Amino acid sequence: MIRYGAALAALSLFTGMAAAQGPAEEFAGGLAAFRSEAGIPSFSVIVIEDGEITVEEYLGFSDDEGDEPTTAQTSYFIASVTKAIAGTTLFLADETGEIDLDTRLDTSEDWRDFCEWFPDSPIPFAGGEIDGAVIPDFTCSGQTLRDAVNMRVNGEPGTGFLYNPLAFARISRFIDEVHDRDFRALVYDYVLDPAGMEDTAAGWRDRERGHVLSDLAPPFQEVDGNWVKQPFPDDDFRAAAGLYMTARDLARFDMALSDGTLMTVEQREAMWTPPVNADGAPSDYSNGWFVEDWNGERLIFHSGWQPGAYSAIYLRVPGRNLTLIAMGNSEGLWWGNRPDRAEIENSPLVQRLFAAYGIAAE
Repeated sequence: MIRYGAALAALSLFTGMAAAQGPAEEFAGGLAAFRSEAGIPSFSVIVIEDGEITVEEYLGFSDDEGDEPTTAQTSYFIASVTKAIAGTTLFLADETGEIDLDTRLDTSEDWRDFCEWFPDSPIPFAGGEIDGAVIPDFTCSGQTLRDAVNMRVNGEPGTGFLYNPLAFARISRFIDEVHDRDFRALVYDYVLDPAGMEDTAAGWRDRERGHVLSDLAPPFQEVDGNWVKQPFPDDDFRAAAGLYMTARDLARFDMALSDGTLMTVEQREAMWTPPVNADGAPSDYSNGWFVEDWNGERLIFHSGWQPGAYSAIYLRVPGRNLTLIAMGNSEGLWWGNRPDRAEIENSPLVQRLFAAYGIAAE
């Protein structure tokens, strides 16, 4: 009878706990299954609500023998999520007057050399079609640094959005050539140091942050049902990609954006206010960030994808003071976002986040 009563009490407690499960617990509870479905060997996820971490999960292993469990120290190549930090750096440097975003790119020899070969190359971002999106022709016709950081270099410069990672990558080359300080120094000065991001390496040649590369989860791709280790990215740090970091360090960046460490509220809103396209609609990209209005929710984000190797998601939902950070050492987080629009709501992981937090589609 005592055992029966204890069992009833335990069942009552369990039922109460289940009923009281909040969105953070619901979302976290599904991450292990998502990791398996998406095929991500090493998976790090953080959710921030009102400036506090409410979900922090490190799942899987970062090696092919299962000897290195994923931890808070596990680092990843974050691919194009780098652009959000690069764009923030450039915005702040322009605010202080150290650089001028309205400077023409053709004042640098590197950009002029780029213009010699890129427009006539078979690369689709020079003109063509990608995933059903028509890519306006790229011609060198007076693009500015602001056009590049806002992804407005194709067609008539400054008139419309088209995601062009190759042009964005030239930004750091431009800074290195024409500016007194190189791009890596600017990123450290405006973002990494103020935000306390000590577990971030600006490229694999960043001699000050060798420990980040020591904890790097190597990339894997699934081939015929087996995980096959892939080559590491060989490019060094560029504005378009090249940062290696932990999920916690990206959380530090996110908090520094929110608490005034990096910029004022007014500056943050200006950074995320997109330019207007020729058709009168707001652009989907602003200063290195995707910006999207979806069913009454403002979504600020960037994704990262190194084909066959790494993927990442960094999403802010400002109206709910909610942030999602996810990193993996496979392409399992990538969902095939088109280059002509922002549509993070198509991400399977983001769909799970929205379901848990009651952010519903119409």
